[in-house]
Amino acid sequence: MSSSWKGLEGDDLFQNLRHLLINFDPLIREAGSSDQVEEALVHMEENDESFHRYEFVRQLKRKIEEVLGPIIEDEIEKQSTSTGSVDIGQDTLVSRITDRVIHSKHYNDLSRKMKKNIMEAVDYLMRNFESEFGTGRHRDSADQLQANRQTRKTYIVSDEDESSCGSSFNQGMMWYTSHEMLENVAEKLGKTKDTQTRIEGMQTLNQNSPGDFVNSDQWGRIRKNLMDVMADPDDHLSYLSQKFIVRAFTTTSQYTKEVYTLLADYLIGQFNSRRGLIPKVKNGLDVQKGEMIKLIKAFRLLNEFQQETINYWIRYPDKYLEMVLESTLNLFSIHQQGAPVGTSSSLTPIHFVSLIDPKAQWFIKWMHGNYSRMKLLKLLEKYKSVVVNAVHHCLEFSANRKMPFDLMSEVSDNFSKTSIADGNKGRPYYTGAELEYSYFIHSVFLLGRLLCFTNGRKLFPIKLKDSDEPVTITKLLVALVLIVVDPSLNHGNSKSTQGRYEPGSLVTEILKNLCSSEQVCEICLYKDEITNTLLSPVSQYLDTVDHHIGNETTLLHVADIVSMIASSTRGRRHLIYGEKKDIFTRTKSSAAHIIAKFTRKALLGELPHEAGPAPSKAVIGAYLYICRQLYNTCEGLLVLYPYDLHSVGAIAWREANRDADNAVTPTPSDNSSDTDITTRQGKADIQVWEDTLRDNLLNFASTAKGILLLQQTGAINECMSYMYIRYEQKLQVSKCEKFGYGYMVTQVAGTAPGMVALQKTGYIKALIAELWSVMESGLSDAPLYSAKTWPVDAVDRHSHKHLVRLLNVLASFPAVYEVLARRPLPTQDEYTFREMPETIAGFIDRLILVDSPGKIHSLFNYEHSHVFGLRVLSVMISCRDTFLLLQSQYRFQDVLLKAQGENKPSDRDDLIVDMLSVERNYVLVKSYLIGGPSERVLPPRILSEDSVYPFPLFSSFPVPREYTPSLGGRTTLKQAFVESGEEENDLTKFLSNTKTFKADRGKTTWLERCKNTLTKMIIAKSDQVKGMVIQQLLETCVPQISKVPEECVFPLLDYTGTDSAVKGYHLSPLQTLGIKIAIRYGIHLKLIHTSSDVTEKLTHLIKQCACFLQQQQKSADTNIKFLQGNYPGFDWFAATVFLIFNGNIEKSWQFLYKFSTFGCSGYLWTPRLHSSVHLPSALMSSGISPLFSSTGHNIELILQIELPLVASAFRMSGYTPAQICVHWLKQCFWDYLDWQDICHYVCVCIVMGIDYQVYLCVAILRHMQKRIMEHMQTQDLIIFLKETAIDGFHVSSNLRFMNELEKRYRKIVLSDMLNISKP
Repeated sequence: MSSSWKGLEGDDLFQNLRHLLINFDPLIREAGSSDQVEEALVHMEENDESFHRYEFVRQLKRKIEEVLGPIIEDEIEKQSTSTGSVDIGQDTLVSRITDRVIHSKHYNDLSRKMKKNIMEAVDYLMRNFESEFGTGRHRDSADQLQANRQTRKTYIVSDEDESSCGSSFNQGMMWYTSHEMLENVAEKLGKTKDTQTRIEGMQTLNQNSPGDFVNSDQWGRIRKNLMDVMADPDDHLSYLSQKFIVRAFTTTSQYTKEVYTLLADYLIGQFNSRRGLIPKVKNGLDVQKGEMIKLIKAFRLLNEFQQETINYWIRYPDKYLEMVLESTLNLFSIHQQGAPVGTSSSLTPIHFVSLIDPKAQWFIKWMHGNYSRMKLLKLLEKYKSVVVNAVHHCLEFSANRKMPFDLMSEVSDNFSKTSIADGNKGRPYYTGAELEYSYFIHSVFLLGRLLCFTNGRKLFPIKLKDSDEPVTITKLLVALVLIVVDPSLNHGNSKSTQGRYEPGSLVTEILKNLCSSEQVCEICLYKDEITNTLLSPVSQYLDTVDHHIGNETTLLHVADIVSMIASSTRGRRHLIYGEKKDIFTRTKSSAAHIIAKFTRKALLGELPHEAGPAPSKAVIGAYLYICRQLYNTCEGLLVLYPYDLHSVGAIAWREANRDADNAVTPTPSDNSSDTDITTRQGKADIQVWEDTLRDNLLNFASTAKGILLLQQTGAINECMSYMYIRYEQKLQVSKCEKFGYGYMVTQVAGTAPGMVALQKTGYIKALIAELWSVMESGLSDAPLYSAKTWPVDAVDRHSHKHLVRLLNVLASFPAVYEVLARRPLPTQDEYTFREMPETIAGFIDRLILVDSPGKIHSLFNYEHSHVFGLRVLSVMISCRDTFLLLQSQYRFQDVLLKAQGENKPSDRDDLIVDMLSVERNYVLVKSYLIGGPSERVLPPRILSEDSVYPFPLFSSFPVPREYTPSLGGRTTLKQAFVESGEEENDLTKFLSNTKTFKADRGKTTWLERCKNTLTKMIIAKSDQVKGMVIQQLLETCVPQISKVPEECVFPLLDYTGTDSAVKGYHLSPLQTLGIKIAIRYGIHLKLIHTSSDVTEKLTHLIKQCACFLQQQQKSADTNIKFLQGNYPGFDWFAATVFLIFNGNIEKSWQFLYKFSTFGCSGYLWTPRLHSSVHLPSALMSSGISPLFSSTGHNIELILQIELPLVASAFRMSGYTPAQICVHWLKQCFWDYLDWQDICHYVCVCIVMGIDYQVYLCVAILRHMQKRIMEHMQTQDLIIFLKETAIDGFHVSSNLRFMNELEKRYRKIVLSDMLNISKP
C-alpha cells in the first residue's frame, strides 16, 4: 500500500469507516427517516465537535491538501499576477479558481480513486456486518439488512468506550428497536404484570434510545404504563423509570417534550391522588421518607430540564414550547383555593420547586427571551391562578410578618445554609414555617420578574377570593416594602454574610432589579404611597412622637433602593417633586426633603435622643450618597440648597480629618493584641469615613452653582486632590456612575479658584507630560522596536484626546489668567530632546511660539507638533479676553507674521502654501478681524488636492480685503429712526408718547406695554429695531425701570471721579489693545467714523467706567490673581454700548451710570460686580462671577429639563454648557452673532428681564442641537462651539420660544438672578 494513500485504502480504510459509522450511530438513531439520516450526515461537520478528529476525516484532508494544494496555490498566483485581476471581485475570483481546480486532471484522478476505495470498503463492511458490528444475536445478511431498513430490524452496536451521553448512556449496548420489541416492552410494562416482568420491560426500555419508543406508534401504550410504573411503590421500578427520564433529558431532541409532559402528568397525578400522600404544610416535610424522596427527585429532574431546555427549544416547532409551558403551568396551578396559607392546606408543587429553586430561576430564564416570554405570558392569562397564588402568598406573608425575631432569624438562616437542591447534603426535615418561607421567596422572585414586562403587568389587578378589593401593583409593592422596612424581619447580626435568605434582603434585591429599568420603575415604583412607606424608618427618626426605629440593616436596605431610584433622571424627579409633580409644583414633603433633613441632622448629631442610638457612619454615608445623587444635578441642588449640606459636610469632614490625624497607628508585630487590631480597624474606618465625606463634597463640583458652594467650604483644594487621585487611577465616579470626572474637571477649570486647586494637584503638569509623550517623546528610555506611525491628519486620533483635555482646562479666561498672567515664557537658547515643558507657559513656548532654530531642532515632529500648538492657540483666542492677554504679553501675532514672511522662496515674493502657513494664516485672520457669521470671512484650514488655496497669504497687517466682506449694501445702522417721508413704526410711536402714557384699567404698566410692543416689533419687523430706535429705547427704558424696586438691586452712588483722575487712570496693555479692536469693529460696521477722536472717546469711557466701579470695590486678601486689582479683562459691554450710541460718549456714560443700579447690570456688564462691595464677602472673595454661578447654573437647569439630549451630549463630551454660554456672554456675543442680533440681545435682556439672558442661551443651544449631537460623536464639541459662529440664529425667530420659557421658569430663574447677595 502506497504511503501517500495510508488510511484511505485496504484494511486501514475499513477500520476508519467502521469507527466513523459507530460514532455516527446516535445521529442515525435520533433521525426519524432515511432522509433525516442523510440530512444529519451532510451537516455532521457543523454539529459534531469531534468531526475533524476522526481518522478518516484527517487522512482525507491530508490527501486533498497533498494533491490539490499546489494546484490551488498556482491558480492564486496566476490570478494575482494577471492584469485583469484588479477588477475581479473576491467571490468571482474564488469561484473561478474553484472551477479550474474541479476540472483539473489531478482532481478527477483523486475523485475516481477515492470513490473506488470507499465502495470496496462499504461492500466489505456490509458483507461482514455481523462480524464487524454485531454480537451474534441477529445474523441477517447485508441484503436482508438493506431490504428491512424501512422496518428498522434490530441490531446492536457494541462499544463500551464510545458513550457521549455520560452515565445515562453508559450501557455498553445501543439498540435499533423493531416493531415486535416495542409491542413486547409495552406489554411487559402493563399494570397487570408482576413486578419482575415490569422490571425486565424497564431494563429493555433503558437499553435502547428513548427516541425509538417516543417516536413509535406504541408510545401511547408505553406512556400510560410508564405512568403506572412511576407511581409504583417498588423502589427498583421507581429507579428504572427515573433513569429512563434522565436518559431522555440528556439528549436535545424534540421528543424530550413528550418525556417532560409525562413527568409533569405523573406529578399532577400524585397531587390529585386521594391517597393522602402529600403532607400538610403545618406537619412539615420529612425528606427521608421514600415517597417524598421519589417526589423530590422528580421535581429536581423537572427543574433541571426547565433551566436547560431554554438553550435549544427555539430549534423546534412552536408545539414543543407550547407543550412544555402548558404542562408546567398546569402542574404549578394546583393549589387548594380558599384554604388559608400555612394552615391545614397540603403542600403544593410550588412548595417542592421552591425548595429546589428558591429564587425561581426557571421562571426568570423563561422570561428572558421574547420567544418564550410572549407565549408564557399569554398562557398565564389562562393559568392565572399561578400568579394569584404568588400574590396571595406574598400578601399573607407581609400581613403576618410580626413573627418573633428569633424564629424569623432561624428560618432564614437555616434555609440559607442548606437546600434540598444540595442533594444528599440537605437537611432531613423542613418545618412548616420554612416551607411557607421558601414559597414566599419563590413567589416574590416570580412576581418581581413578571412586573418587568408590559404583558406581565396587564395581569393586574388580581382578584383574591378572601378580599373585596382587587390587588393592584401598588398594593403589592407596598406590602413588599413593608417587609423591607420592618426591623423584625431584618436582622443584621447573622453570622452568615453570603447567600442569606432574610426577607428584607430578598425584597430589596427584587426592588433594585425593578429600578434597573427606568420605564418599569416609573410605572411601578414612582408612587407617593410606596415612597412614603419605604422612607418610614427615616421619617420615624425625625418624628418627635413615634420612635419605632428601624435597625441599621433596614436603613441600609432602604438607602440601597432609594439610591437606585435616584440613579435615573425620572427617579430623581420623583424623589424631588413627588408623584405627578414637577419643578413648578414643588412640595417640602417630598422624599428628597425627608432624606436631606435626616442626613443633615445625622451629620450634625442632632437627631432626637428619644429615637435611640445614632445611626452608624455607614448609614449616614448611604443617605449622604443619595443626597449627592440629587445635588449633583441643577434641579436637585435647587431643592436641597436650604439644607446647607455643603457646609454640614465640610464640618463633618474636618472632624473626621482631625480624628484621622489624632488616631494612633499601632506598630504591627507578631504578638498583636486584640486591642491593636481594633485600633487599626478604627483608624481604617476613620479614613474610609473621611474619604466618603470628601467624595460627596467633591460632587458639588458637577454644577456651576455647586462649585461656588464647594469653594465657600474651603475644601476645594483637598477635593481636587482626591479627584485627581481617582481620575488617574481611572476609577468610576460612584456605584451608579461610571463616568463624570472629565466633566467635573472642566466645570472646575472654568473658575479661577478651581484652576488654582487643579494646579496644586499636579493635574496640569501631568496633562502636559502625557500630551508631550504622545506628540514628541516620553520620559521612558525604553528602546522602540517599531517606528511611531507618521501622522496623516493635522491632529490625528492619538493626539486628539489630549487636545480636547487641554482645551477643556483652558476654555475660560479666569483659568488662563491664573496660569499665564504676568508670567514670562521660559525661553531658552537650546533645548534637549528629552526636555519637556511642565507648565502652560512652557507649552506655549515650545509648541506655539516656535520662533528660533533651537525650538525647531528640539522637536522630533516639528510640523505636526507646531500645528497642534496652533490649533490650541486658535481655540484659546476664541475667547477675546484670552486673545488680548496672549497678544499683550507674548506678541504672538508678530511671531506668526514673521514666520509667514520667512516662509517664501528667495527668488519670489509669494508665500509658500503648506500646512503650517495655512494654519498660521487662519489664526492671524481670526485674531485680527472681529465680527459675526456674515461680518468676516475665515479662510479654510485644509488644502484640497485639486484646487489652489483660495485666499491670499500675508505677512503684515492689515489683512487683505478678501477677508472683510463689504457691508455697503446692507441697512445703514446709524441712520435716524425717522427719515423724511417715512412713517413711524409702533415702537417709535410708543416711545415718543412715554410722557403722555396712562395705565389702563387692567393696570398695565408702561414697562409691560413696552415689553409687548418690543416683542411684536422684533418678531414681525426686526429690521426696523436698529440704530436710533435702539438708542431711544434704551434711553427711555432706563428711567422707567428705575421706578421698579425689584430691579434696582444696587444703590446709585455719586460718581466722585474727576477728569484728571480719569486721565491719570492707567489702562493695562490688554485693555488698550481691546479698545483698538472695538474701534476697528465699529468702523467696519460703519457705526463710527475713522478718526483718532473716536479712539480717545472710547478710551475715556473705559477709564471713567473703571474709576466709577473702583469706588464700589474692595480689595481681597487672596492668592487668586484674578481678584488682585481691577477687573483684568476688557469691558466688552461698555464698548458695545459705545457702538450702540455711535460713539457718543455722553449718552454712553449716562446710560451706563444709571444702568449700574439695575440687577441686570451684574450679568450684562461683567466688570460691574468684580470685587464689589455689594456682594457678601464670601461670594466676592470666591473669584466666581454670578454670571457663572447663577446664569450658567440656570442654563444647565433648563437644559436638563427642556433639552436632555443636549445636556447629555455635553456631559459625554466632558464640556459644560455653563462654560460656553459664559464665554459668549462675557464678550457680548462678539464674533458669534451679527451686530443686529447683539443689539437685540442687549435690548431684550434690559427691557424684558435679565432672565432672558438664560432663555437666549437655551434657544441658541436648541438651534444648534443637531450639530452639537454630531460633534459629540466626533468628540470635538468644545472646538466646534468655540471656533464656530452661531450661524443662522436670530433673536427675532426665537423670541416666541424664549417667551414660553419665561412663562415656565421666570419664577425660579429671575428670583435667583436678582438675589445676587446669596449664591
